[in-house]
Amino acid sequence: MDAILIAARFALYVDLAALAGLPLFWWSMGELALSPGRRASLAALALGGLILSATWLAASAAAMAGTPLLPPDTAVIGMLLHDTPIGAVLAARVVAIATMLALLALAPRTPPLAIVAALAAATLAGVGHAGAGEGSAGWIHCIADGLHAVAAAGWFGALLALTGGVARRVSAERSAMALHRFSLFGTVFVAVLVVTGAINTVMIAGWSGLPALASTLYGRLLIAKIALFGGMLLLAAANRWQLTPRLMRDGAAALPALRRSLALETALALAIIALVAALGTMDPTAAP
Repeated sequence: MDAILIAARFALYVDLAALAGLPLFWWSMGELALSPGRRASLAALALGGLILSATWLAASAAAMAGTPLLPPDTAVIGMLLHDTPIGAVLAARVVAIATMLALLALAPRTPPLAIVAALAAATLAGVGHAGAGEGSAGWIHCIADGLHAVAAAGWFGALLALTGGVARRVSAERSAMALHRFSLFGTVFVAVLVVTGAINTVMIAGWSGLPALASTLYGRLLIAKIALFGGMLLLAAANRWQLTPRLMRDGAAALPALRRSLALETALALAIIALVAALGTMDPTAAP
């Protein structure tokens, strides 16, 4: 059952990261109005976020009760909604997604859509380890984890948009301009990820527990996540400082290299999301 729960978390994280990340990227590119195709894509992701949130809730109840996913255990679901922070978190997510759907229908402008979608992605912080905290420390952890989720979504959305651009044979000049323009926002996202990631780790393990992390399965998967993040940083740096000048100089001849780099970076991002989906179900102190 844990495998089903992890799969549900993974699908939900990918959906909400794309939902928030794509409009953040378009906003960073100065694209304030959305084409019908982009509106349809965001609407599909928003509806997917609702469906996957319900699937995740049912999988969480099944994992807790040790029962099959279908039929859903309504008693445990009710307990989760009423007696844990999950109910408030899901209510906030539903409101954010419903607002986004209304904006898509009535006023499809990128800035408000990006803000509301980022709030939807930030709710992921309330259903993991951060949501279990109490008092001021719990709030600090939730805020840090929420910012971490939004920054990760911004990077992931940029990868999806850039990969889609090169797949559609967008000109080398436009690709180079997009990479260059996003570099500032990407730097901000990386800084937020590093700072909030450090805060989250300390909040989960405690200062005294940091040395022992390497002896736990949670810690080893966390180290693997950090290593994959380092790989993404190297690829992003290569894209910015090597491939962007090549695109400006060599034109279309450099596009295959960019296509390969973005595909690998996206694969690393998906691997990180898979690890995050698993880490959120684990006891950080449990032995391997």
